[in-house]
Amino acid sequence: MKRLIFPATLVLLGVLLGAAATAVLIGAQLDDLHMENLSLQANLAAMDAQVQQLQQTPKKRVISRINTKVNFIDTDHWDEFTRSAIELSVDKHLREWLVGLNGQTVTEVNYLLIPQIVDNREIEVDKQKMRLVVKMVVISETVTVYVDVFPLIAPVAG
Repeated sequence: MKRLIFPATLVLLGVLLGAAATAVLIGAQLDDLHMENLSLQANLAAMDAQVQQLQQTPKKRVISRINTKVNFIDTDHWDEFTRSAIELSVDKHLREWLVGLNGQTVTEVNYLLIPQIVDNREIEVDKQKMRLVVKMVVISETVTVYVDVFPLIAPVAG
């Protein structure tokens, strides 16, 4: 009987370690899927708004969508998950700040005003402050804003 206790303990320990390792791996995949889900939900909401806008406007060239391209200046400050969260937050903020552009005709929009609305704005994501700097704005039916993200305060390691 005593000879069976040690192998049984090893088997039980192996099962527990395997379960813990599986939980860690699945947790990382779950985080990635959660961020992808949030991104897809934001894109779906933007597309729904664009479809409604297009259905209500006459056949003119009007701004119907706002895209963002985020560039991280110091990528060492954030891990991939945090960068994804920051990209989603920057996209959300830019859509909120530039919502007034939707429905305007491309030829009548004040193109000098767009960079001034966004440039040097500070936002906070997960208790980390950062500054947005506009690099370029492309205006057509889709307004694309290229921004650089600079960290203002180094994140707390943990």
